Amino acid sequence: MAKTYDYLFKLLLIGDSGVGKTCLLFRFSEDSFNTTFISTIGIDFKIRTIELDGKRVKLQIWDTAGQERFRTITTAYYRGAMGIMLVYDISNEKSFENIKNWIRNIEEHASSDVEKMVLGNKCDMTDRRQVSKDRGEKLAIDYGVKFLETSAKSSLNVEETVSDIDIFYYRFHWVWWRICHFSKWGFYRFRFRFNH
Repeated sequence: MAKTYDYLFKLLLIGDSGVGKTCLLFRFSEDSFNTTFISTIGIDFKIRTIELDGKRVKLQIWDTAGQERFRTITTAYYRGAMGIMLVYDISNEKSFENIKNWIRNIEEHASSDVEKMVLGNKCDMTDRRQVSKDRGEKLAIDYGVKFLETSAKSSLNVEETVSDIDIFYYRFHWVWWRICHFSKWGFYRFRFRFNH
């Protein structure tokens, strides 16, 4: 059966339980929001296909469980990820503090060149805010990663989050192609990286 896409990218959502990763996943993939989601068990994913410059880009967006007992399962999915979105809840100080632990997990288990972004989710809950936007921005600057505040409920910045990571990898594809174009070994590395 013929492929229905030109490139395949794997993105991960990680963070503490209850920060809204599953709600973001459904907003990313289906533009829907449901307040009745229960905690993810293990790992789940959704597919979304977009077009960039006439190319069909298939996104596998993986939603990982935040509970400690699933940590061994979820870290196995870090390797091979092209983008990882670290999510905290702006109304939960502990989830913000734990972003540093999640970043350590990435450094231990993911590829060194993985693109990272910190997301302060539930920013519509202004009356319950515990983490200021400035603190989120400072954390991201300290680690040299991108930052956005999002709301899965209102859809604020959800499209921008996906587009930002997608565009990064779409541009990286052309750099990788130019490096590997005349090398058979490099060409197979390129195909493995972007088509599997």
